Amino acid sequence: MDYIDADVAYLLGLIVARGTLVEREQVRQLIIEFPYSSLHLRGESSEFDQETEISLGLHSIRSRLADLLEADIEIVHRQTSADLVVRFLRNNMVWRNLRLLLDDKTAYPDFHIPRVLLQPDLPRDWKVQFVRGFADVAGNIRHANRYVDGRHRVRLDVLNSRHNWALPVQLCSLLQEHIGVPVQLINWGHPNMGRAFREHQIDVFAEPFLQVGFSFRHKQKVLEEFAEQDRQRYPNASYRPCPALRRIRKQKDPDPAENDANYLDARLVGKHFDAYFQICRELGCQQLRSNTEEAELFTDEVEAEASGEQT
Repeated sequence: MDYIDADVAYLLGLIVARGTLVEREQVRQLIIEFPYSSLHLRGESSEFDQETEISLGLHSIRSRLADLLEADIEIVHRQTSADLVVRFLRNNMVWRNLRLLLDDKTAYPDFHIPRVLLQPDLPRDWKVQFVRGFADVAGNIRHANRYVDGRHRVRLDVLNSRHNWALPVQLCSLLQEHIGVPVQLINWGHPNMGRAFREHQIDVFAEPFLQVGFSFRHKQKVLEEFAEQDRQRYPNASYRPCPALRRIRKQKDPDPAENDANYLDARLVGKHFDAYFQICRELGCQQLRSNTEEAELFTDEVEAEASGEQT
C-alpha cells in the first residue's frame, strides 16, 4: 500500500523538509520542526501580529493532520523551533504507509522526494501540496532575498547532508517540469560556491511562486505583497525555467574540501565546479537544453548576482 492524496502529499512535504520518524519498542512518533527563522518575517506594507499568525497557522496545520492521521498531535515550543509531535499508539496502516512512501528512511537528512510524486499521471494539485508543505516548513519570503534587479524571491532551504544532495535537483524538477513554476537557480552549499556545507537554497521568483503559496496567512500575505510590487515595477518581466547551462564568468579557486567524503555526495567527491549548474548536472538534472546558443539567451535575465550569488 502506498496511498496518497492531497493531504498525504502535504504531510510528505512537511516531513521531507524537517521531519523525523522515531520508533523504539512501543513508541512511534513523527516530529516536524518548524524553525522560527522561517516563520518570522515582515513585509513592507503588510501588517500582522507575528506570534498570533504563527499560532493560528500551526493550529490549522495540526487540525488538517489530525483529520488525516487520527493520532494525538501536540505543538511543542522549543528554543529555535515549534514542533508538531504526532504520537501513534499502534503500528497502524498510516504509519506503515509513511514508512513505505519514504523508503524506510526516518530523518530529513536522508529523505528524497517520494517516487510517487514524480509520476506524470499524479494530479498536479497533489504535487503543489507537497511543495507547499515543504515551503511552510523550510521556505521564506524576505526583502533580503531580492535579485540584483530588485525582484523578490522565495527561498526553499535544504539542510546539507551527505545523503540528500539530490533533493534540490528533485525539487527543481518537480517545480519546473511537473508544476510549471520556473526555478531561477540553486545556491549550493558546496566549497567551490563559497558556501561550504551550508544549506542549499532553491531560488524562485515571488510572482510564479504564487502558484504554490503558503498555508501560513502572514507568509502568504507577504508573498502576495511582494509579487504585486514586482508586477507593478517590472510589468515586462518574464519568468522562464533555468536553462541548466549558462556562461561561466569566473573560474573558481580549488578548495581542499572538494575531497571531503564526509559531507559530499559520492558523485561530487574529488570534482571541481565553476558554476552551480555543473553540480546540478552531476546530480542528475535533465533540464539541459540541446542548443547551447539558445541557453545563453537566458543569461541576461537570470545571471547570478555579483554580490555572492553563484555563477
